[in-house]
Amino acid sequence: MYTLYSDNSIVTTFTSSGRHRRYLETAKRVAEESEFPDYRHGALLVRGGSILNSAYNKNSHIGWANRFRAKACGHATHHAELGAILGVDRSKTAGADVYVVRIGRAGDLKMSKPCQMCQSVLAHMGVKRVYYSIDEKNIGCIKL
Repeated sequence: MYTLYSDNSIVTTFTSSGRHRRYLETAKRVAEESEFPDYRHGALLVRGGSILNSAYNKNSHIGWANRFRAKACGHATHHAELGAILGVDRSKTAGADVYVVRIGRAGDLKMSKPCQMCQSVLAHMGVKRVYYSIDEKNIGCIKL
């Protein structure tokens, strides 16, 4: 059973079956590809019930994303959320959802709320909602 949170209030509780569970499990498998030991993130771009793209975080810089990042934070790196929309036309990202998870060393789900840079980029590309892992039992939702 998962509890879905939105803007710090409970929206709904649902069982582990269904589309959210399927997308979270798929994002978790994508995150396992990351080479980072502590911060392994995986993201899916989903629209109309279909997965359009997937990505995991990498240790590389994305120059175009620097315009969405505060200068004091340094260079923009390849976050999973950015990778999921990279190379996808805005006509496909508009109205889509993104699912992002973070897995810990033991393979358990951890907090993966997108940073402000990722939220800004996703909103700019027309993404409607971001679902993110909080822990094994809870997920969050940001409406952009």
